[in-house]
Amino acid sequence: MRKKKRIPNKFSKVDKSFVNRLLLEESHGPLSSYSIFPKKVDFYGKDPGEEIVLIARTHWIYFVPNIFLTILILIVPFFFLALSDQIELLGSKTIYIGMVIAGMVLALNVAITTILKWYYTVNIVTDQRIVVIRMENAFYHSYAEAQLEKIEDVTHTNIGIIGNFFDAGDVHIDTAGHGVDFHLKMLPRPRELQDVINDLLEIKQKGDI
Repeated sequence: MRKKKRIPNKFSKVDKSFVNRLLLEESHGPLSSYSIFPKKVDFYGKDPGEEIVLIARTHWIYFVPNIFLTILILIVPFFFLALSDQIELLGSKTIYIGMVIAGMVLALNVAITTILKWYYTVNIVTDQRIVVIRMENAFYHSYAEAQLEKIEDVTHTNIGIIGNFFDAGDVHIDTAGHGVDFHLKMLPRPRELQDVINDLLEIKQKGDI
């Protein structure tokens, strides 16, 4: 039986339906893409007492091309190795074995990069702000944030048949003035994420958090 999640004290005044809906929407497991009130999570610039409401990572469907590429890189050298006795395309069998080893190293590199990109590209919603951390590769990442009171509009789009079938889509967050506007791509349950942000804006305006 799953342990009851501890709700931050500052949310004790908030409408119970908001918290309960959040908990129902949470995905679980080591590869969770939608985590509610995560524990032992921190980020640069987090204020004392600031509570993380949810963390959303990119939907796994976005990385399907990378998965197929990894499989293809692994399969092709083995295919040529299997035919090496019949087809002398590049020379001796040693070359084919070298292709297999190179393919395995390249596939491992693509797989690890994909996993790291998924894990370290996070969209954080707190009771104070939206934080977007993007990892493009091992040598480049970006960090952007916007205070909740600066958010003017939140919309979402489900893209195509795949987006509707897997309930994945983009979330657009417009901010006031010359602030940062966010285009969050291929997130799980974009409609729920939009509702959570809008509810937080309303709760904050009421002074409940």
